[in-house]
Amino acid sequence: MKYNLRIFLLLLGVFVGSFGTAINTVFAQEINLNSNYQLLNHTTKSAAKNYKDNELRAFLTSKYDYWDARVLASFWGVTVDNAKARMVRKIIWGGENIAILEQFLVDARLQALRAVKPARAGDSSPYKFYQDSTYNYNDAEALARFWGERSPTDAKVRIERNLILGNDEVIDQALRYARSRNR
Repeated sequence: MKYNLRIFLLLLGVFVGSFGTAINTVFAQEINLNSNYQLLNHTTKSAAKNYKDNELRAFLTSKYDYWDARVLASFWGVTVDNAKARMVRKIIWGGENIAILEQFLVDARLQALRAVKPARAGDSSPYKFYQDSTYNYNDAEALARFWGERSPTDAKVRIERNLILGNDEVIDQALRYARSRNR
């Protein structure tokens, strides 16, 4: 009986010892996996940041600007940031993707231009692009006089159309001339 008890205790000791080793092995693997996950997560975040930087650089060095992204965002029903990202992918992919982007831009501008109508009495401003711009009522008044429009509302329509067409430089130049005339 003593012999059986010794064998039992020996086996129990081996079992408990191997069980402890197994637990240590599992913890070591978990720590290793966790470290690998953190390294992978850090690497993924770095790659994503680099990709975002490259996207931003591609957009800023392209011929497209905020107003192109704004028109496409409205056309695609997405945010301006999402439209920029979609534009950048097409720019980076190049070739026929740029031709497709150009066609989207034409379609988006046509759709937006069709939607521009002079405001009626009691309407809140129906001009999406004018509202997103930095132009204000005083600018619309000055441009109405400079362009020979009947009212600031007509100038807002013209500003809206120019923004849709990506001609914000035309507006800025006209506004500089209009202000210099009024001095």
